[in-house]
Amino acid sequence: MENIKELISTGKQYFESRQYRKAEEYLRRAIELNPGFADVLNMLGVIAHSEGKFASSIDCFQKALEQNPNYTEAMLNLTVLYNDLGQYAEARRLYERLKGRAVKGGSKIEPVLRGKLSNLHADIGDIYRSIGLFDMATDEYRKALSLNPNYFDIRTKLGQALRESGRLKDAVSELKSVLKANGKYSPALLQLGVTHYAMGNTVDARKSWQKALDSSPKNPYAEMYLRLCKATERISKKVETKIKTETRTRVKKSKKR
Repeated sequence: MENIKELISTGKQYFESRQYRKAEEYLRRAIELNPGFADVLNMLGVIAHSEGKFASSIDCFQKALEQNPNYTEAMLNLTVLYNDLGQYAEARRLYERLKGRAVKGGSKIEPVLRGKLSNLHADIGDIYRSIGLFDMATDEYRKALSLNPNYFDIRTKLGQALRESGRLKDAVSELKSVLKANGKYSPALLQLGVTHYAMGNTVDARKSWQKALDSSPKNPYAEMYLRLCKATERISKKVETKIKTETRTRVKKSKKR
């Protein structure tokens, strides 16, 4: 008879090094010997999720929670999976359970869990943004940032959502806060440029896009936006020249009269 502890130990080693096929081989043999190991079921659920076997993944996470109803990681993994599948009511229900446990326990959220919760809020924010619910999107991004204030990618998304909702000054403020911490973060530089452009400030827009290109050479968006900016400036100059010419012509005609 195989040693179940050795099977689990070997399976965990492969799992932690992301060698999921080998990990699954050992973990399944362990669960066949004893189906009551919640951590093994959770790992099998993660493996199934990574392979796109969603029904199997849900089954594993649910079985893990049957063995240990307070298994935070399995609960979170199932929440993320439901969110990926668009089953938002189930995702929200589990997330509320997670929050309730954290408040009740009065304990700090461990860093890994904190990161996953942040990303979950950000994912929901992305969904709201994609369908034009910008206020709800900003709310989710702020929840994500309350857990991890230094997630620059999420703060940049918050800036985008604020701009898209018409709150241009607030968008500039958020994006500048990112750049204050990391002045070479090209996504924030790009979005700050877009926001300045939307405000009619082409000078600052050009500066932001040029900085983005300097920090990320050959960035296609920075190059494209700079071309747009140059084209706009050329058109503006042509219009300005035309107006001046027409004005001078009118002045000359009025003097002749």
